[in-house]
Amino acid sequence: MAAQLHDLLLWIHIPFGALSLILFWLPVGLPKGSPKHRTYGLYYFYCMWVVVVTALLLSICNLILNHYVAALYLGYLSIITAYPLWYSHEILKQGGEWSNRYFIVRKIFLAVLFASGIGMILMGGLKYHFLGMGTMMGFFGLLALPSGRDLFRRKAIAMEKEQRLKMHIQGTIISGIAAYTAFAAFGGSRILVGLLHFHHQWMVIPWILPTLLGIAYSWYMKRKYRQA
Repeated sequence: MAAQLHDLLLWIHIPFGALSLILFWLPVGLPKGSPKHRTYGLYYFYCMWVVVVTALLLSICNLILNHYVAALYLGYLSIITAYPLWYSHEILKQGGEWSNRYFIVRKIFLAVLFASGIGMILMGGLKYHFLGMGTMMGFFGLLALPSGRDLFRRKAIAMEKEQRLKMHIQGTIISGIAAYTAFAAFGGSRILVGLLHFHHQWMVIPWILPTLLGIAYSWYMKRKYRQA
């Protein structure tokens, strides 16, 4: 049953994932706040939620099928994608004062993300000694650690630090990073290794490269709109 459900979910996950990779770029070149920017942004937002939910269900299927590494990666990528995807949209609905609902949901996401990051680091170190797959687990686990700092910020300080436009841009970019990272780690790896004969030991490059490029782009965009 789990195997059949896994295959069905893939038929949903893959086309929506491919569409999300394309839709991510469409709002970038459009004026911020324009009707087309908002429309394409919403298309990306909804497609990515389909990807996130199916990835989480695929993670559960892999766990049942004893594919523990795939389950761990898919589950972690689901979490690390869901949070920025959520706040990139929800932050735009907040006025001068955040709603209690937003602040509570934000804290829940941050707590889950922080715990997941610690779990990834521990798994990468204890099971793989930070070698091979363990390097990836340690690297991606470290990305979640700042959520621990954000988790304990008081509401007033968080509101001051997390401004609407900057968080919208940051959240969208991070969710895109996660989408491209997932592609490189799963579907893209088959292309690189099978068709292009990319050596397995160099797979760390396409897995980490989206994160590095995304961080640089996020930094550039936040500086560009720092007065917003």
